[in-house]
Formats: sequence, structure tokens, C-alpha cells
Amino acid sequence: MSLFKAFNHVSITVTDLAKAKDFYGGLLGFPEIPRPAFNFPGVWYGIGDGLSLHIIVNETLVRSPVERESFEGRYPHFALWTDDCDATAQRLAGTGVHAHDLVSTPTGLRQLFVKDPDGNMLEFIGPTKAPRVRRME
Repeated sequence: MSLFKAFNHVSITVTDLAKAKDFYGGLLGFPEIPRPAFNFPGVWYGIGDGLSLHIIVNETLVRSPVERESFEGRYPHFALWTDDCDATAQRLAGTGVHAHDLVSTPTGLRQLFVKDPDGNMLEFIGPTKAPRVRRME
């Protein structure tokens, strides 16, 4: 028997709340949800199916410029399902957010990896009409 029933939330740390809100609430369009009055700044977003993203400000957890700007598939990240990854790619391109774009074999799913201003990585994953050939930009 599992110790839990369902996945509930993901938390990430950022150094600049305004930039995080511009990215997650503005560019990505995540809806803000109520957050308790903790003794530290942050914001919560609903990300679907009862899941939430908890953003916590911690100015001491600063990633190096190399980690903030580079892409490595082994970096910690969380993934969000999208029913049409091709449309998601077009929407991201329209925002100017750079996405590392892969199509995975054998699943054939498209994966779009993006980073927020602090270098936190997230992935959008879902079906694509692209050929089932592994590609990386």
C-alpha cells in the first residue's frame, strides 16, 4: 500500500517574486490561487487537476549563471501534460520564451523544456504530429 493518495504540489525557490509572477502568471498564464499568510514571500498557482505550484522567495539560493542559462536533461524539473504540444510550442514561441525541444522515441511525445528567470526548469509534454524521430534543437 502506498503512503500517499495523490500528488498535491511542487515547490520551487526564486530570488525575485516580481520576475517569477511575470513568468508564471504572465507569460505562462498560470492562475494565482490563495496562499496562507506565511512569514516569507511567495505565490501559489493552480496547474490543473488539483495540483498547485508553490513559489517561495529565498534570496540565498542563487544558481550560477551557467546553470541558469544552460540546458541539461538531468537538471531537476517538473513536467506538465499538454493535450497538444505543438500548440504549446507555438504559444511559447510567441512569448519569446526559449524552449529546448525534443521528440522522444519510443513514446513519440514532444517535450518542451523551459527555464524561469532563476533557472528553475519545467517541461511541457504531450502528443505531437512531428515524426517519431528523436530530435534536439
